[in-house]
Amino acid sequence: MTQSAMLDKRPGDMKYTLEFPLRAVNTGTDLEIVARAADRLGFDALAFTEHPAPSTAWLEGPQGHPTFDMISALAFSAAVTERLRLMTFLAVAPYHRPFMLAKALSTIDLLSGGRVTAVVGAGYLRDEFDALGVSFTDRNALLDEALEVLPEIWSGEPVSRAGLNFTANQTVSRPAPTQPGGPPLWVGGNSRATRERAARVGGWSPMLIGSHIASRINTPVIDGVEGLATNIREVRDRARELRGPDAEVTVQALTPQGRVMFGEHSVAEHREHLASLADAGVDWFVVRAPGAEPGAVIDSLEYYATELMLRTPTPVTS
Repeated sequence: MTQSAMLDKRPGDMKYTLEFPLRAVNTGTDLEIVARAADRLGFDALAFTEHPAPSTAWLEGPQGHPTFDMISALAFSAAVTERLRLMTFLAVAPYHRPFMLAKALSTIDLLSGGRVTAVVGAGYLRDEFDALGVSFTDRNALLDEALEVLPEIWSGEPVSRAGLNFTANQTVSRPAPTQPGGPPLWVGGNSRATRERAARVGGWSPMLIGSHIASRINTPVIDGVEGLATNIREVRDRARELRGPDAEVTVQALTPQGRVMFGEHSVAEHREHLASLADAGVDWFVVRAPGAEPGAVIDSLEYYATELMLRTPTPVTS
């Protein structure tokens, strides 16, 4: 998207990511039902987060939640959907050796017809790093290295480099992913370093959060749309400095209204919020659907698609 196209972007151009509601899902049948519903209702992406080894304190705390294995869940979802993008939201890059993460995501991308988007981050749970045997101190260096080497691996050409936890000597990963250059890479988080990374790779996934949550997940506060808009302009300006005048940066925002559904905000308030995000330069919005079981989740998705999306949803088919 060129700079002029960004300025002309309309609220109706917003795309919608469903962060998968794991509290409501216990079986493959449940996952299939919810994924198919999101696919036909007009959501644009289905996202899974990654916490393979959290502590009990985190899991039982305000930020905690159960998780599937992210790669397995995305592969399953690829098989039961037709058009949804399949998103890591987010993959903690330091948990993975780059060649293994590249192979897993390129396989899903190939088998899904090119539908993977990789949102990655450095991670923040020290106990989880310890459980996985990964250096918490090195997490930012490991993320930076992954952002450099993943596109090289996805090229299908030989890679030679000495990394922090690997050595590649004319190492090749084939077949290559469907998408030229591999899945889009976006970087999650609010820090200045994250924004610099996002400018380099072309995608940013910030969170509109206050200090009470920001301190728990070790990321800076962005607590208003106006502040977010300023940061988006800075990221896109920086991208043009680094990658040329036509450089693009896609922005996906998670905000407190991602949980809006029944009664927390009026339809008008939420639609106004989406319009303000679009004006700020946001391209994608993360939705978190309530519901204790799949039927209730689908009711939430139908309500959101019918009442809250700032575009005409894809009709439901029987």
